Amino acid sequence: MSVLTAPTTLIPAATPAVRRTGQILAMLEDARRRMAHVISHLDLCDHRPAWLTEPVHDLATAVQLRAATVALIKYARRHHCEDCNPGRMRATLRLAAMLLDLWQHGKHYVQRPNLYPITLAHSAHRLFSDCAGWTTTGDPGRLLGQQP
Repeated sequence: MSVLTAPTTLIPAATPAVRRTGQILAMLEDARRRMAHVISHLDLCDHRPAWLTEPVHDLATAVQLRAATVALIKYARRHHCEDCNPGRMRATLRLAAMLLDLWQHGKHYVQRPNLYPITLAHSAHRLFSDCAGWTTTGDPGRLLGQQP
């Protein structure tokens, strides 16, 4: 056997695109879990769209997360009934828009990392996490990054 055809025990390293995608999917999964917690905490009316329950582990699920986020934005903007609390709807709209920003920054970083650095996605993730924590706890220190 030549050296080129001999079996190897080394696992090939992940390509940069796979690593970038993995970084973004981890942030999106964390944001999905936080948003599910916020939605359950806010106790929105029964007309709200279904939120994604399966983990974000591939690109197809990330696209489903985006579709669920857009549906939540449409719901928070347009839906009005007796059971709706305007403050809760504004909080839902604000967090869903931040999640959509995170998704967009992540997409740009994966597709064109030379133009869009990971720091944009990281800052969008931190902002979303801080605002989600503030929404669920009511502690304004979370908005200043003083709480984990």
